[in-house]
Amino acid sequence: MANFIEHFEINRDRGERCRFNADVIFQSTRLAHEHTRVYLSFRDDDISSVRFAEKGELNPVFVHTEFRVTSSHFQFENNELQITGASSKVGPYKVRILPS
Repeated sequence: MANFIEHFEINRDRGERCRFNADVIFQSTRLAHEHTRVYLSFRDDDISSVRFAEKGELNPVFVHTEFRVTSSHFQFENNELQITGASSKVGPYKVRILPS
């Protein structure tokens, strides 16, 4: 995640958190694509490292809106932050975050 925020020159606040607008694409058994607010945290005491604001198809009833480094894989590739994993709720999933 550090390479991602450095590449896009996203500022961290004093609490080691970032927020920015982005296109978020969630792929699993459903496909959701929305422009929304994304929150990243580099703090050990935060439960989720990445979360995004609920909007339209990005509804926590149908997709995940929060991700932890302990249960998902994060990588910066093709100018986007990619999060992959699997859960009993949605099965295998891939999230693509592209800052706007």
